[in-house]
Amino acid sequence: MFASVSRNEQTFTGGNRIEIWACESLANFKEQHSVHVVWRPPPNTDYSADLWAPELHPINGRWHVYVAGAHPNRGNISHRMFVLGGPPSGQDPTQGPWEFLGRLQGLPDDQWAIDGTVFPLQGSLYFVYSGWPRGEHRSDLNQELFIVRMTDATHCHGGPDGWPTRICKPDMPHEITHDGNGAHGINEGPQWLVAPNGAWAGIVYSAAGSWTNQYKMCILKFNNPGGDPLDARSWFKDPIPFCQSPPGRGPWGPGHGNFLNMGDEVLAVFHATDNPNDGWANRRARCQRVAWHDQGPTMGGCVGQLTSSIDEFTKGPPPQEPPHHVGQGGGVGEYSTSGYPGAASGTHGPGVANASTGGNHGASDGSHLTKLFHSAKAKLHGHSK
Repeated sequence: MFASVSRNEQTFTGGNRIEIWACESLANFKEQHSVHVVWRPPPNTDYSADLWAPELHPINGRWHVYVAGAHPNRGNISHRMFVLGGPPSGQDPTQGPWEFLGRLQGLPDDQWAIDGTVFPLQGSLYFVYSGWPRGEHRSDLNQELFIVRMTDATHCHGGPDGWPTRICKPDMPHEITHDGNGAHGINEGPQWLVAPNGAWAGIVYSAAGSWTNQYKMCILKFNNPGGDPLDARSWFKDPIPFCQSPPGRGPWGPGHGNFLNMGDEVLAVFHATDNPNDGWANRRARCQRVAWHDQGPTMGGCVGQLTSSIDEFTKGPPPQEPPHHVGQGGGVGEYSTSGYPGAASGTHGPGVANASTGGNHGASDGSHLTKLFHSAKAKLHGHSK
């Protein structure tokens, strides 16, 4: 989701098309959003099928969408990252025109790649995505996170050997789902998160099987400041999940979240299901507040108790327990709001794009959040990427 000057925009995939959903009020997104199909691929191409996780980013004065696509005759094994170019970033992205710009240049030709995202760091743009391990071309049991530096919106540059840097691999039990096909070690859905005061930065990624209630969000902290984004030693995995299904109740399988900075508040927008066995069906978007401590961000450790009351959602401070405490819900910071349906069965959920801003962060009692929720005009702009 992207918070622009006058409204909120979210990209969505129908599998064979890319849509942008827009609404002035985040609180009323479910009831009042408008739907705009901005692109349909031609048939029988390398990007005609299984469009997954499109992201909307303003880069160098123009809107861009990054999306994974596959050839209809080859299926999942052929997924690669592609780029669309839209109107100037000062104009409405839902009105187009949009054009296909091709594959994102600089990624390995033979590597499976999905869930790409773009973010600014240390004066450069970086692209992070989920890919199969180097040298694996037919297995879908392992997904790792890779990073490259971008030279412009359609080109990126790998390391000395031409390959991106692997910064994260699924090596912890909570990142692995076991089923009849084997052990699926999955790191995907990376999203950039920065503290409002800029003191903490990192990637929130999704782990385990997205088709299960084990799906969850985890943290990869960046050594900020001073680290080299292309050096794997600058990234540190937190051993405890950032947000997972609450003990004994739903919502279930939170994943592929992104983050909206709204003054001194940060909102997480992610998808989860209402029932433990929904799998890819019945995904719904949720909002939940993020709090900040000396150690970093916290969402209370799990999806908060569901509420449809904006007043209940916004009253009082975010959760004050230390990061990674897995609560039982009920604290104001642990509330989430129900959203609109997510992607159809068999597809990745709605794509999202970071909207990070700087600014001073102080204690917040949530008193201003109601107005921010109802008026996109009150929000700070997202970074121009």
